[in-house]
This record gives sequence, C-alpha cells and structure tokens, in this order.
Amino acid sequence: MRILIVHNSADIYGASRSIVRLCGRLDRGHFEPLVLLPECGPLQDMLTTAGVRTLIFTDLRVITRPVLKSWRLIPWLIGFVPSALRMAALLRRERIDLVHTNTGVICSSSLAAKLAGRPHIWHIRDWFQEFGPLWGPYSRYILALSTRVLCVSRPIAGQFPPSDKIEVLNNGFDLAEFPPLMPEERSEARTKWNITPDAFVVGAVGRIKFVRKGQEFLLQAAALLKDQGIPITCLLVGGASPGSEDHIDRMKALADELQVEAIFTGELPDPRLAYAAMDIFVLPSAQPEPFGGVVMEAMALGLPVVGTAIGGTSEQVAEGETGLLVPPADPKALAGALARLANSEKERHAMGDAARERIRTIFSLDAMVERIQDIYLKCHVVGRKRA
Repeated sequence: MRILIVHNSADIYGASRSIVRLCGRLDRGHFEPLVLLPECGPLQDMLTTAGVRTLIFTDLRVITRPVLKSWRLIPWLIGFVPSALRMAALLRRERIDLVHTNTGVICSSSLAAKLAGRPHIWHIRDWFQEFGPLWGPYSRYILALSTRVLCVSRPIAGQFPPSDKIEVLNNGFDLAEFPPLMPEERSEARTKWNITPDAFVVGAVGRIKFVRKGQEFLLQAAALLKDQGIPITCLLVGGASPGSEDHIDRMKALADELQVEAIFTGELPDPRLAYAAMDIFVLPSAQPEPFGGVVMEAMALGLPVVGTAIGGTSEQVAEGETGLLVPPADPKALAGALARLANSEKERHAMGDAARERIRTIFSLDAMVERIQDIYLKCHVVGRKRA
C-alpha cells in the first residue's frame, strides 16, 4: 500500500516528529509511506535521511490565522477546488492507495482523496475553539470526507458530534529515543545555565505565551513559594509564538517584578539537556493542550509532571502516580503541588520512575504504529468495496 501522509509545514514540532516516528516504524514490506509538504524545510531533510520520499505541493490549502483574518481568504477560497483537483491528479499519478492527513487545519487533501476515489484518514491534533460558529460546519466537513477520524485524546474527540468514524489514538513514544538521564548530564546542564548544584529547578518547555502556555502562572507560583521559604529556579525553554514576539520581554519583566529566579533559554534544537537540569517538569497552560509532546518527553526521561487538568494532559498524567494535576490559571494550587514535591525527593523519584513505565506500557510507539497499520488495512478494504 502506498500511503500519502499530508502535513501542513516543513517545520519540526510535535506533529511533524510524529510523522518521522511513524514512517520509521511502518512495516515496509506492506506499506510505502510518502509525505507531501507545502514547502522545503527541516522536516523534509529528516524524512530524506530516514529514507522517506517527500513531495512538495505548494498549493496545499491550510487554514491559518493570517488567511482567516485578512483579504487573503478570498483568493484562498477561489483556489480551493482547483488545488484539490490538482492533488487528486497527483494521487492518481503516484498510485496512492490511501491518504493520511496529519493535522486538522489541512483542508484540500480530504477533497482530493474523495475526487480520486481514495480512502482518507484525518488525524486531529488540534483545538478548534477559535473557529467559533464555523466549527459546526467544519466538523461535519471533516466527518463527511473521512473514512476514519483519529483524535489524539478523548477531549479532542469530544469536540465532534457523535460518529462511529471517530477513534481515539494517543501518540506513541519509543523509550529507546529517550535514554535515562545521567548524573553527568545534570551537572553539564546546570553548569551551562549557571544553576547551583543544590538549586531546586522547575522547568517548562514550549513557546512563551501568556495564558495559552501559562508561564506567568508558574512565575506567580514561584513567588508564592519564595514567600513560604521554598526558593525555586524556573527554567523556561522556548521562543516566542508568531504574532506574540513581545511576550518574552513581558515574561522577563514579570519575573523581575516578582523577584523570582527565572532562566530563559530561547529555542533549543534538542531540549534534552534542559530536562536534565530539572527536578520537576510543569505544563502550566491555561488553555487545553491536545496531547502535549513535551509532557511525553519529560515522562520518558523520568521526570514527575505537574500539569493543568485540562485537555490531553489529564489523559497523560496519572494523578498521584506519575505527577499531579492542578486547575488552570491557579498559581496557588500550582504552588501547593510544587511544594509537595519539593519536600519529598522520594515521591519525586517514584513518580519519575512510574512516568517512564507509563510510556512503556500505555503510550508505546510500537502499539500506536500497529493500530495505525490495522486502520490503514481496514480503510483500504472499505475503499475498495465502495469503488
């Protein structure tokens, strides 16, 4: 079976890493993956290194904020059907058996699959709260043009009206990709960012953005802990979100105002060393995360996780076993959870060990790939019957 996986960019982030992991584990005796991208970039290089052929289709129709909120929506809509027709021709030319759209904001690949008579799987990793009244018709469009809709968590699936096409499939991770952190890595990390060996470090990885990523609530919790005589160092890893470039300076100003120790690393090509410096990983997002890859990375590396009890995070973290869940936008509750773990090294280590084991048993990459291959086969059979 020739599987065309369609992705919305050539950048490297959680959803694109999922493609690389999937393609690396597919049974090449039965499945040949090709990946379609709208542009050249780092993801294309990674796939080429992995022996996966990529196709560049610059006319791919992707929903973005700049398009939705400007005059560019008009030419985008005018070119929508012609784009799908050109992609349908590409599917026939490349003898594609099944189309796998990797995010919910790619619109034209589903119609192209319909026009070419190919089964279509739509992988939903997105929150659509910004769609407002448009979400109703768009959710029906997704369901109508899909043989199967895969959602990365139950909260993501809950956005849709009931349908037997919907299936929850958590992202899988391979522990071999995340060997246990070693003491020398911790020492190297703390030297790199001038952190004293005995400092208690709480870290967050993600783009710096007020409310959405919620780093301000972590800083406010750190200020509360300082007043309680529990000083912590906040290690904040990530650059700015597009359109929110001033948030880094604003976040630094807040840290200064609160007089808490905060280190801003900026973007890191590999955050492993940053994880090595941490005692606890925190996901302080005040808006739901579909299924945060950074939570999975921290768990795979044996860190206890304190996260907000919304979105996919509540599915990833086993409360009281691998970490703690707190209400969103609640610095006091966050400070309480951090204080509990700061005062118990034994509990931190037990949760970290349990977190790594949870990846192995519940969120295994092999199990995820096996399910996807089974879905490919079942959808292909359905497609042939309809043909």
